[in-house]
Amino acid sequence: MNADFRPTVRLRFDGDADALAGLRGTALRELDAMRRENVFDLPVYGRHLRLPGGEAIVCSRIGLLETVTIRAPGAGERRPSGRTALPALPDPEGYFYAIPGCLARYEGLSSLGNAVEDGPLAGWTVGLGADVAVVTASRAGLPEPPGLPAAGIGRELGVFVLPGGAASGLLFGRDHIPDAAPFSVSCLVRLREPLAYDDTYDARGVLNPFRAYFLQSADGRDFTWDCPGSISPLLGFCSPHLHPDWVEIVTYPWAPWNQDFAANTELLAGAKRADTACPGAPPLAGEAYRDAVGNAYPHPSGFVVGLQAAGLFVYNGNRLLGARLSHFETQTGYVPALSDPLECGVWHHAVLTHEADGAVTLYLAREDRAEADAYAGVQPLCAMDAACTWQASGVNAWTLRNGRTGQAIGAYRMNPAMDVALPRFFDYALSPGQASLLQLEALAGLFVADDHEVARAAGAGLTPIIIEKEAL
Repeated sequence: MNADFRPTVRLRFDGDADALAGLRGTALRELDAMRRENVFDLPVYGRHLRLPGGEAIVCSRIGLLETVTIRAPGAGERRPSGRTALPALPDPEGYFYAIPGCLARYEGLSSLGNAVEDGPLAGWTVGLGADVAVVTASRAGLPEPPGLPAAGIGRELGVFVLPGGAASGLLFGRDHIPDAAPFSVSCLVRLREPLAYDDTYDARGVLNPFRAYFLQSADGRDFTWDCPGSISPLLGFCSPHLHPDWVEIVTYPWAPWNQDFAANTELLAGAKRADTACPGAPPLAGEAYRDAVGNAYPHPSGFVVGLQAAGLFVYNGNRLLGARLSHFETQTGYVPALSDPLECGVWHHAVLTHEADGAVTLYLAREDRAEADAYAGVQPLCAMDAACTWQASGVNAWTLRNGRTGQAIGAYRMNPAMDVALPRFFDYALSPGQASLLQLEALAGLFVADDHEVARAAGAGLTPIIIEKEAL
């Protein structure tokens, strides 16, 4: 890049700024190192350094913005946030709360359409899997929404019951999460059981040789993943993503390849052979994985495939993950927001925000506690590829294909059993106050007006207290 057009640099402290100020020089050296590494001048790039004292330095470039974050030990993990104090209503009969700029809100009882009447997503309808049911809030143990009777505004709260399996899940239009731009999503969720990793390739009747994971790397050479690694959108999208430089010689544990594993091979593009499998993951071993001449399958731990992902996910059994990666092979040094385990059978309200500088925050509250938690991370503002034709809740099912031949070589389905309600979508990063207000709406039944309702209520003589976006 021409030196006259150097990206703007933003320095952030995640923790006590005075205590971390002494690491400023180290951080700027890491920024210089990131610039030298980025020999192809990629518009999205990152570098991550963990120091012996537990501090972390995260450098990232997104377009013409470079961000250097210096984190105290433990920062970027769980942080008690409580409820953000909100201005009190001077008169409950004459005032109401509002949050501007909600693009979509789905109720689901009398209509599957977007309840926000104005804006770019007006008129959208949520798609339901054939086995999905919609029940009332009271039947699901949630408060019935009161609406705003003084303005003649009613509300419904339908709960989408997702059983898991092939006919489960919700589908939204792709534009519900904008490409390469800030966004926020929120919803109520009640997991009914932890999300299991799908190790089987049903079409072949064997264990899947290819396992897709949310891969991360500090340097673009060594990649790590969490175990068991199960993942499915709560509100978002993910799909397999092949590494452009990974090529392996492979054979498969089905006919005609299993006539002789040594003689029947081909080049595989996009996946990498795994030296070890996740604990508990069944190996491709035993009599069912021998060829006709008696040889054992030569890849017992299988192969690893990466993912692209954007949004909020059920992850690793019973956690929530806030993530956005489209090219894991180059988008290195980033840290997603990862929650503590959720208790199954308990309602939680989640808000995920992604800011213009890459900062990700996951706000998580549960129905039986006054305290809420916040989890932080940094992810690039990037766009998904053409595989992303929709956003989803509870749908992650794909056929894996060899990047060289296009032939099907594996498949998986990870559709969680869960209840989902009040999905909302925004095209900006919500503030902590706005997140807290949405939690009160969901778990306490507080009325929160959208833009078209503000005008209607104001016309009835009521006064809005608008919880605005934070100033940039």
